[in-house]
Amino acid sequence: MKGPDEGRKAEVVSRLDSDAQLQSAERGDELARQAVEFLENFLLVHRHQLPMPELSAIEGFDRLLDLIRSVKNFLFQFSNGQFLECEMPKGGILASYIKALRSNIRHLVWQCNQVASGDLNQQLDFMGELSQAFNCMVEKLAENRRIIENKQAELFALNQELCKEIKRKEELEATLRASEDAYRQKALHDSLTGIYNRGYFFETITREMENLKRRPGKSACLVMVDIDHFKMYNDTYGHLLGDQAIKSVADTISKTLRKGDILARYGGEEFVLFLDGVDLESGMVIAERIRELVENQPNPAGPEYPPITISLGLYCLESRLIFPYSNGSHILYEALNQADAALYEAKEKGRNQVRHAASLPQTYLDSSESEADFHANPPNPYAGTDF
Repeated sequence: MKGPDEGRKAEVVSRLDSDAQLQSAERGDELARQAVEFLENFLLVHRHQLPMPELSAIEGFDRLLDLIRSVKNFLFQFSNGQFLECEMPKGGILASYIKALRSNIRHLVWQCNQVASGDLNQQLDFMGELSQAFNCMVEKLAENRRIIENKQAELFALNQELCKEIKRKEELEATLRASEDAYRQKALHDSLTGIYNRGYFFETITREMENLKRRPGKSACLVMVDIDHFKMYNDTYGHLLGDQAIKSVADTISKTLRKGDILARYGGEEFVLFLDGVDLESGMVIAERIRELVENQPNPAGPEYPPITISLGLYCLESRLIFPYSNGSHILYEALNQADAALYEAKEKGRNQVRHAASLPQTYLDSSESEADFHANPPNPYAGTDF
């Protein structure tokens, strides 16, 4: 049986053990609280803190901290798009989950690259809502491609039709231009000889007369040409050979033309020739050469028949003698009258020769004539002519 002292001693020891156990439990609770707080801050705060020595002393705490750190680093890299470079946690079910996630992301990246290269047959079936969005996107792209291909086919067909229409239009325009050129040539040229006709000559030489007034010191010659005894030639050999004779004379004169000279059929067996920049002396030389060339040509009726001859009347215009108020048509009218008078003289003197008009008409020299009077009664250069 224990004495009173022993009972009190046992009671004190029991009380001390209880206090020690209580303090130890309280210390354990405090360490657990600190561990939770540290790990929570480690996960939620970007900067890293070193654990207190008391926490590192807890068995397994540093392993848990390393695992959390590797997961945190992985999530940080993953969130920045470093799917393939991020460092995997080592071992455990968590690493297995993360590895599966990275594998899925890798495959998704590959499929996206396939779609980008034009393969719209890709389907995703392992990432939930992301799979639905991906598949919907691919279907829309495929539909848009079909629409674009159909539109391209339509545009190609339209382009083909447009090219054909443009070609038809170009061919039509070329035909019209050719037709216009042909009609223009027909309108400007004599159908028998191919040289200019009378209408073109009057239109063109009227402008040349206007230009001559503004060219001091310049001159030009107008030559009237007529086939000698042409009515007798027609009556003797017939109209077909008569036409050949007219064409032969036109061809011979055309060979003598210089740049700027103009030859036209004036009517019937008559021709008119404009020699640009030529004075009287040079004009007579050219006219005489034309006469000789025509005389030396064989007769279309045959070599045994006498040659065809022509008579020529020449008139030289000098810009210094032209009345300033005279217009181009008035000058041409007077010049034709003078050349025609010279031609008449050549015929009167025996034909097959060149004559020139030596005097200017009085209307050219009369400077007292007012511009108003002249324009009130302008001469008609086409009077008495038959186009």
